[in-house]
Amino acid sequence: MLTTSKTFHMHTVEELTAMSLFQRFQTHDWRLELFTLTFCVVFAVLYKVGDLYNNSKVTSFLNGVRGVFEKNFALYGVGDKQLYVKDSSENYSSYASGRENISKVNINFRLAPRQNAFLWAMESIMSMFMESVVAPEDRVDIVITPSVEYEHFITAIVSKLGMNLFRKTNYYLSLTRTNDSSLLPESFVFMSEANEFQEKTFTQQLASSLNLSMGSFLNFIAFTDQAQEKPEVLRDLIPKRRIVISTKAVSGKKQLAELSEVVEAVLDIVDQIAAKQITFKPEAARKIIKAREVEIEKIQKVQELVKQEALAEEKAAMKKKEKDDFKKLSRDEQLKAEQKAQDKKLKKAQKKMRVRS
Repeated sequence: MLTTSKTFHMHTVEELTAMSLFQRFQTHDWRLELFTLTFCVVFAVLYKVGDLYNNSKVTSFLNGVRGVFEKNFALYGVGDKQLYVKDSSENYSSYASGRENISKVNINFRLAPRQNAFLWAMESIMSMFMESVVAPEDRVDIVITPSVEYEHFITAIVSKLGMNLFRKTNYYLSLTRTNDSSLLPESFVFMSEANEFQEKTFTQQLASSLNLSMGSFLNFIAFTDQAQEKPEVLRDLIPKRRIVISTKAVSGKKQLAELSEVVEAVLDIVDQIAAKQITFKPEAARKIIKAREVEIEKIQKVQELVKQEALAEEKAAMKKKEKDDFKKLSRDEQLKAEQKAQDKKLKKAQKKMRVRS
């Protein structure tokens, strides 16, 4: 009589041949396969749930600010009635264009990796112990590129919650000075290269669009002409005017309505600059030029240092090659090479003496 109490590998060929397919199935230990299958199913479900949640975050945000963009722009979204492009489960982008004084608006989303629960958990835990790791969060950057010409400058209104991080992760903010102002809600500060620019761009409409509670989700509003990443070569310092509204990807109707008012106020500032209703003193512009020259000098010094290090490495490599080649010579050839080197040094010294005399 056949028994299925033994595992599959404990049976002889004759016993396995005599078994039915169901009996053979019973002899195998399926725990590893079941664990693997369960893990894959759970991972797939979590991935889909996280992916759908991120999609809903983006859709809610874009629908929440739809009014201000459709009011001001001929095109909102990416065409074919699509609001956004999905680059990955964490990165989305949208677009607006077709307005006087504005070349384009890019709306860039950087969301928490909810589709990968393990990565999300790991980044969250590591951020508690390592300053270099930033806790995952849902962020949106509304980047407005004006089509009008005006002075190059940097000025920003920044939330006190995380302002040191914003300065560290945005090169252009590192060029500014921080100062409190009674004109701002207590949750915000000014970061500016010169008071002239923060005073002129802080219009009544922008002031009325801000309140104390917005510091919890509105990271900063920055007028800038410099890059986000620290420049490494001179071409990275070429100015590119834009206004960046950095915010968390909120979904509440009240928060989105407040954010829409900020966007409206920023667009109005661009219109006022274009109409010459906002102008800046020449002294302030000259101050910015000097600041830019300092940054140019810094990069030039770094590039010169890199160049010198490269030359030193090249010389060291040549000397090493000469030594290696010298060792390969015969004794007579080495003596001739040494004599030739001595003659060369002597001629060089004699030439220097003639020049001095």
